[in-house]
Amino acid sequence: MESKTTKKATPAEAEPFEELQTKFDAYTGKEPYLFVSYSHRDTPKVYPILDALYDRKYRLWYDESCETGNDFRDELRQRIEGCEAVLLFVSESSMASPFCGMEIIVARENNKRLYPIYLDNVTVPPAFQILLANTHHSTTENMDKLVKSMIRDLPAVAMDRLTTDGSVLKRCEDNGDFIAVDEGIREISDEAFKSRRALHNIRLPETLESIGRESFRGCSNLEKMDIPESTVRIGESAFRDCTDMKTLKIRNNCIKIGERAFENCAGLEEVELPDGLTEIYGGVFNSCKSLKKIDLPNRLTILGESAFSDCIVLEAIDIPATVTKIDDLAFNGCTSLTKVEFHEGLKKIGKSAFKNCRSLTKITLPSTVSSISNAPFRGCESLKSIKAESKNKNFKSEPNKREGSDHVLFNKNKSVIIAYPASSREVQYDIPDSVTIVSDWAFCECKKLNRITIPDSVHEIGEGAFCNCALLDEVEIPDSVTVIDDCAFRGCISLEKVVIPSSVTELGWGLFDGCETTVTVYCDEGSPVQEYCRRNGIREARLSEKEND
Repeated sequence: MESKTTKKATPAEAEPFEELQTKFDAYTGKEPYLFVSYSHRDTPKVYPILDALYDRKYRLWYDESCETGNDFRDELRQRIEGCEAVLLFVSESSMASPFCGMEIIVARENNKRLYPIYLDNVTVPPAFQILLANTHHSTTENMDKLVKSMIRDLPAVAMDRLTTDGSVLKRCEDNGDFIAVDEGIREISDEAFKSRRALHNIRLPETLESIGRESFRGCSNLEKMDIPESTVRIGESAFRDCTDMKTLKIRNNCIKIGERAFENCAGLEEVELPDGLTEIYGGVFNSCKSLKKIDLPNRLTILGESAFSDCIVLEAIDIPATVTKIDDLAFNGCTSLTKVEFHEGLKKIGKSAFKNCRSLTKITLPSTVSSISNAPFRGCESLKSIKAESKNKNFKSEPNKREGSDHVLFNKNKSVIIAYPASSREVQYDIPDSVTIVSDWAFCECKKLNRITIPDSVHEIGEGAFCNCALLDEVEIPDSVTVIDDCAFRGCISLEKVVIPSSVTELGWGLFDGCETTVTVYCDEGSPVQEYCRRNGIREARLSEKEND
């Protein structure tokens, strides 16, 4: 599409507008185009619209003069027969024009779709009312709104949808459901296809090396994606929110996939990753809510933060032996996950890595695990056993004395209790007197526990340590404890009595959220505990009164 360099003489009927010109010449090539039907008396209204469509890469043919005669009529017929569709400007002038009337009739004879744009409140002649009754009606009251509606509705084949600069694809217009990107393109720019909701399928060239940040984000109707073997980079959030994408294939072993690249691809069911992929960065498959199964590459070393968070139908995962680190929240919210296979070589498990994996029943940690961050199994309400291999030098597990199969996880010297299996059938647990710290969320969701004995070796109770222990009714804190962190007893709806000595000087927020109306805290007069209770509206009583209660 080239800019206009010449202009035909304007006939007498258009003399008031003889200085008006479009910025382009009428299209005469062989690719699909739109035929423009209009009255020259409407030129001041029509040309700005044509220029706006030309700027959006539409190929347009229009008659630039008011020539008459059979030869000209024949040319109009030929142009209509060869066009993809007819853009019809409807006005009092066009409806009275014999040329426009002829163009409408020829268009219908050749089954060409009519796209009317109403320039005024015209009364359509009876002869044309049926022809225009079921077609799209637009308005020129708002130019931006008109152009957007035209881009949405006009046939995509009549426009050059892609803007390129050498080997770089810069931009795509939002129209049409299929695109084949030409060979030779090596890079797709940031946001090039962002929110192109009309796009259902795209064929990428084998020359493509780089897909930019957010380049396809929000292409909500994109159905599948096959990344060429030549592609070595997928930018951050590149395909985020492509909610209808069902299949994904990535072929390059050396590819780098940016954070959140496929986040919220909620329809994604099948993923094929190259064996040579070494890192899955943060949030790459976060909220892929239809992903039931995925085979992780056998050279993978790191699973990034929230990599598979909220993959709610993911049922099992086999962590390759090459993986050394599972980052924070990697499988958070995978509520259907029933089985996780670890292998020797794994070293680190991040904070809340398996949080709210509510179907997970058993965990076995290999001997190589040397670091476990806070609350790795918080909210795993079906978990019956958390076992560390006997050769592990940093962690150990012991069966509950009353329920031999329910392994409880500690650090190696048992000074820290890390996690108690939430689905243990035991109603009472005596924390070993070697323990000095009850970790964050250690007993979270233990809904069968009725009593817990805390030894006087403990000096710190972590955040959410007993959260949602729904049957826990009485707790006595020994005077060795100095810190009770945030939300320690949140959701303990049966809790009636808690004894807290004056040794506790640090009390976190929301300690008794959800049980404020049922619990009584026994404490010393003038202690930090008493002040805390009064400040937060918690019923309190003197320690001396407990013996008589």
